[in-house]
Amino acid sequence: MKITDISAKIPGCRVYPGDPVPKIAAISDIAADGCALSMLSLCSHSGTHVDAPAHFLAGGYGADRIPLENCIGECTVTSDVKTAVEIAERGAKRIIFKGTDITADDARRLAGNILLVGTDGLSFGEMSGEQEAVHKILLSAGTVLLEGLSLGEAKCGEYVLVALPLRLAGCDGSPVRAVLLS
Repeated sequence: MKITDISAKIPGCRVYPGDPVPKIAAISDIAADGCALSMLSLCSHSGTHVDAPAHFLAGGYGADRIPLENCIGECTVTSDVKTAVEIAERGAKRIIFKGTDITADDARRLAGNILLVGTDGLSFGEMSGEQEAVHKILLSAGTVLLEGLSLGEAKCGEYVLVALPLRLAGCDGSPVRAVLLS
């Protein structure tokens, strides 16, 4: 089995405009304290992350309640939105978009058919200027949004995806370590 890590490296990842830059600071070291310990400073949407419904929906649930079964399973990586919508309508449950984005119309066609969508963009709907609409449509339908992927090593095709969020109670999103298995 081949494992392809599709997670952005933190720190050093791209950051959404206005979000804090992730940092790692040593607070103890082996020589002085007998063990190394670091403090992380990042927002819940740093690097590769999932959006919980609480990110855009009033009263939406947090990252700790994202169904984990949505984040593990067969997945298609594609750069063609039309093909993605067609395969979702035929039963595909997890789709990752490489080098492309979706519109609110695409989101409406995907909603209710799909468990998870992923992108190498910083946010869905960014290219079309329809971020809020795309997020609300998909999150309202229970779709997990996986954003900020690093897909340079991933070819378009079929995989098994594992992308588990941290169990952050009530949080609007969570960093994840995402991998494709082939």
